[in-house]
Amino acid sequence: MKYFPLHHRIWKLAPLMLVLISTSIAVAAYLQALDYSFVSDDISQIKDNTRLARLHLGELWRLFTEPYNVASEFLPLRELSYWFDITLFGLNPPAFRLHNIILYLLCLPLVYGTTLGLWRYFRPADAASAPWAAATVTALFALHPALVESVVYITGRKYVLPNLFSMLALWFAVNVQRERRFSTPHAASALLAFVAVMLSKASYVAVAPAIAMLWVIFWRDIPEPDRHRSLLLWPLAILFLAGLLILIFISSSFGAAPAYFGVETFTRTLAVLGWLTRLAASPESRHLFYPVGDPYLPAMIAIGVAVLAFAAVGATILLRKRSLESFALVVFFLLCIPHLQIIPYGAPSLVQDRFLALAVWPVVLLIVALAWSLKPMPRTALLFIIAISWGFQTTERPRDWRSFETLLDVDLRATPGYYMPTVYKILAFQLPQGLYQEASETASSITIPEYRDVMIKLIKVVHAVNVDAVLTGKPDEAMALLQNLGPILNQLPIEAKWNSPVQVVWEKCQLIHLRQWSSLSKQFPDDVQVHYNAGLWMSDAGYYSNAIVHFRAAIESPHLPESLRSSAFKNLGLALVGLGRAAEAEAPLQAALAQPQPDMQAECLLSVVYKLTNRLKEAARAEASCPKHASNGGKMP
Repeated sequence: MKYFPLHHRIWKLAPLMLVLISTSIAVAAYLQALDYSFVSDDISQIKDNTRLARLHLGELWRLFTEPYNVASEFLPLRELSYWFDITLFGLNPPAFRLHNIILYLLCLPLVYGTTLGLWRYFRPADAASAPWAAATVTALFALHPALVESVVYITGRKYVLPNLFSMLALWFAVNVQRERRFSTPHAASALLAFVAVMLSKASYVAVAPAIAMLWVIFWRDIPEPDRHRSLLLWPLAILFLAGLLILIFISSSFGAAPAYFGVETFTRTLAVLGWLTRLAASPESRHLFYPVGDPYLPAMIAIGVAVLAFAAVGATILLRKRSLESFALVVFFLLCIPHLQIIPYGAPSLVQDRFLALAVWPVVLLIVALAWSLKPMPRTALLFIIAISWGFQTTERPRDWRSFETLLDVDLRATPGYYMPTVYKILAFQLPQGLYQEASETASSITIPEYRDVMIKLIKVVHAVNVDAVLTGKPDEAMALLQNLGPILNQLPIEAKWNSPVQVVWEKCQLIHLRQWSSLSKQFPDDVQVHYNAGLWMSDAGYYSNAIVHFRAAIESPHLPESLRSSAFKNLGLALVGLGRAAEAEAPLQAALAQPQPDMQAECLLSVVYKLTNRLKEAARAEASCPKHASNGGKMP
């Protein structure tokens, strides 16, 4: 039995002590937020998710057939983990956060093992330093401030959980490599782990091409007599599996952004890539919303172009020789692709820390690989400075998660005048608390005039409905303000075509506007003008269910003026058609034509109703009776 002196055994354990120290610092930082209550989406995803809480053990298979969250996102393994937390601990935020921390901790040994294997493969001449390099990468990964959002934010489990399975898949993938063959058990295990990745978060599909690329590199290194083309079936298998799963499982948390093709499509994508790179490599303070547009746009586009170019060069280098730096660059770019808005999706921020939950690993790997070319003293000093700066931000950031309002206040101090935190502050806190003066002051700080004016008008509307109308007992002024704001909100700003946070802001303002109409109608239930005008705006904005309620209330009132009665029946029919209830729309449309002052657009709508109900002859007659000047009224909403 070979004997190793005590100091030699201690030296072998020293790298792990480095990981332990860094992990302890990060966990201590995360524990600061352990007792904080549910924040933002935690409330809708967990606290108010009674549908998930009501599931019984024998019904858990349903999680794998349909979404069980308000965002309609297919995350079966995350929902399963939530169900266990709810079942075992109830709606107890510390239990959920502790679960997130445990998942984060389980990921770290896999980061170490995967990095260790990659270092030994790509740098065989420096294999002796692999434990220290792997420990350094793991320690820096553990301290990275971009992970705070995923760990502390309970809803961020949809990033912590796939992080764990992604590193497991990568660890199996790295261990596939053998001197003259592939390890079939490890390759098959990597495929199974990847399925778990996709069942946790479909946007992690980029892990598949990273593994496929690694396996192709391994295959090229096999001596030619043993390099069977059949081994290429493994990278093809994981790519095929990724394509199949993305078709089956992918679903977005947010609504689709407006379809748009223009130069902004490319500048937005490059700017997002630049921002992700900046946040992955810098020690700057962290926020909930990042202003991807001005004043940083040109610089972020330049960084995005540089990363894209370096990734392309790195892929070219990998075709010729082993290069750990090139591999890390390409993997980082691949992991960023799902978040680059290439296929637009609506989001409150184009860039978020949780998008980097896994992508920080190749960035840290690249930094350590580059630093290893330095002499030990400067290398240690550089990596120590990075660790201290990242660790400081990781220690500070969890305190901001005390509440959603605290998060917004931090963003407002960091980016004064940025519309996203300003709008959330006004709509989520100041208006519900009746702080109209404070809300007006907050809105006045918005730097973009168009958005500032809309928010100021919206505040005036809310004040008029909830204060002025109550005091005067008259809805006229509030109704006039609502009617004035409606057309503005129904027209999305041009920027929303390529900047989805603007679309999110407009949708939130539309929702507040809708609630004010509803509130005004409850205050004045017998005022037919309120119901009629509320129905018109809601129908025009596409809120057909609400519009139907108000048009019916107007029609049933004996106080509805004769001149508006036909229009009310016609618009009721229009709303029913918009809601897909064409058969029900026929009666109010016929009633519109039967009024003393008939609205002939009802005839046009009747032709649409008849076509939808396969009554083609009646549709032709109605279309012939539809006046040409009213033909637009026959279009589907």
